[in-house]
This record gives sequence, C-alpha cells and structure tokens, in this order.
Amino acid sequence: MLSIVRGGPRVLFLKGDRSAMDHALSSAFPVTMHTFESALDCAGEGQTIVALHGKEDDGSREFRIVSSSSDEVLAALVNAGSCRLETVRLLPRILFFRIFGDKERVLDQIEKDLAGGGIPGATVRRGRLRALLGSSRRNVIAVCFTYAPLNGLIAMTDMLDDVLFVEGTPFHDLNVFLRSRGLWYFSEGLENRSWNEMEIRIYDSWGFFMEHAERFRTVLGSLEIGMILGEGWGKDFAHILMPVQIYRLRLFTFLSTLLVKELLIGLEYAENGDRLADFDLYSGRDKISWGGLKDRGGGRGNLGKTAREKLFSRLSERDRERLNVMEHRLLRLRESGNKE
Repeated sequence: MLSIVRGGPRVLFLKGDRSAMDHALSSAFPVTMHTFESALDCAGEGQTIVALHGKEDDGSREFRIVSSSSDEVLAALVNAGSCRLETVRLLPRILFFRIFGDKERVLDQIEKDLAGGGIPGATVRRGRLRALLGSSRRNVIAVCFTYAPLNGLIAMTDMLDDVLFVEGTPFHDLNVFLRSRGLWYFSEGLENRSWNEMEIRIYDSWGFFMEHAERFRTVLGSLEIGMILGEGWGKDFAHILMPVQIYRLRLFTFLSTLLVKELLIGLEYAENGDRLADFDLYSGRDKISWGGLKDRGGGRGNLGKTAREKLFSRLSERDRERLNVMEHRLLRLRESGNKE
C-alpha cells in the first residue's frame, strides 16, 4: 500500500525542577534519553519529545522521548505533587507528506488550494525546516515533506527543507483535508502525472512460487511503491506445446518500468550469487528487458549483485532481516529438494 500523510511527534520545551520532571516522566511512561538530533530522528507518531530546562536557565537542555501523547505527558507532570512547571512551550504540530518526483508541483498545488479557501479561514506560508525548531507561534501546523516511505521513522536527513506553515485551522481538519486529496497531490509530482499498471511473472523450476511472491510483497510494503491489484496462477510456454507454470502479480505503481525491473533483478539473486528465481516484467504486451540496465556495468550476474545491494540499502533493518531469513530458507529448501 501507500501512506502519503501521517502525523509526527509533538515537541515540548519544559522549564522547572529538572530532576523532579525527569522522575515524574520515568515513573509514568517508558522514557529514553537522547540528544536533540537523535530524538528528532527516533521519535514516531504518537510520541513526545521533551526538552527539560533547569531552573538556572543556563541554556542547557536534556532531551527525552516519551512513549505517550503530549497531553498525557503534561497531565502526568501537573498531577505529580513534587513537580512544578515554570514554563511550557509547544513547537508546531507536524504533518508529514510524502512526495515523489517534482516537489515544487506538489507544494505549489497544496499552497494554492489552502490559500484559495480549501479550508475556510486557513492561511499558509512557506518556510524552512530550521524555522520549525525556533517557532513559538501558537496554533501553527507544519506540513513537512519527504521522499522517504512513511511506514517507518522519518529522520531529519529525510526531510526536505521546504515547509508549509498553516494557521487558522484545527489539526484534525488539515489532516482530513490532506488525506482526502493526498493521492491527487502525490500524483501531481509524477513526471507524467499517471500511474503504471504492470504484470510480474514469477518462474521457479523448484516450485517455491509463494515464497517469492511473499518476498516481493515484503519489498512492496517496505518501500511503499504501489499496490497489488490481483494475483494468481498462470501458464507460459517456454517452447511450443511445453507449458510452464508461473505465478502472476498485477502491480499498480508510480515507478517507471525500468525502476521496477531493477528491483526485481535484485530479488532474483541470493547474497552468495545463486539465482533464486526469474521475475519477468510486462507492461501491456511488452516484456521489459534488463538490457536497459546494462550501462550499470557487467553481465547479468554482476547486475543482480549490484541491484540486490541497492535494494537492501533502501529497506528498513527489520525488512532486510526478514528477506535474509526467507532467502536462507529458500536455499535450504533447494538443498533438501522438498518443500517444508
């Protein structure tokens, strides 16, 4: 599937008795210590980054990630008898918006729609990411943009410097507005503003079709590059009157055929260089050849190794490990000559 809009963490700057605040937080919630940079990289939706200032106001801060919402964090601190807050400052709420391709087309269209009354009473202005960290204006929502999938953590390095600051609307209304139009805005950034339907045909003389289909679904889910519209068994003819069983997947994606072909080649080879399967790609009746990737250097085997390394570098650590486990299982099954 494809996630286009989601919320980010809240950021609280608190001033008071640092040790008392720290004790109250750790007593009520799971808390981890961080630097400011690592907190921004590691905090997820629904969590709160807390910056603790001491009473001495020497400019020093200690940062925590609290696994709870900001209102629950503040309630716990207020209800803690020994914890007295002097000041509380909230950074703007954050919405992440994923884009692909031409970011200016996407930002321009969202800005135009909001300025044109898409949400009555809302105002919008462009800013830079660094302005978010120093903002003290109330009721501001920061729409931050990224090319990264939204199903994992979004690090500072994943975020684009362009930010849309929206005022005059509740967070819920802006969230609903962007989600309802998210796919259309996302498509605005595509080069030809259209999606592509392709067919993937899996060939495996060992017969482990479902294992290979699951490997592809893992990649699809990790990178969030499209969706499967349908799948099922089929036949192809290696030679006249010699049918070969295959497994078909209908893919709907915003990627080009060449980029999808590169991903599939990366799935064809194991880490040790063994060929695991054939993933043929079709756009309509046209078979997409790997020849378009020859300029990457070397023959098919070397291209497979390079494509596999590139693919794994883009996956989350969890999904890399999952693919490695499935890959090793396939190799064991082939050695034993049977299915588990």
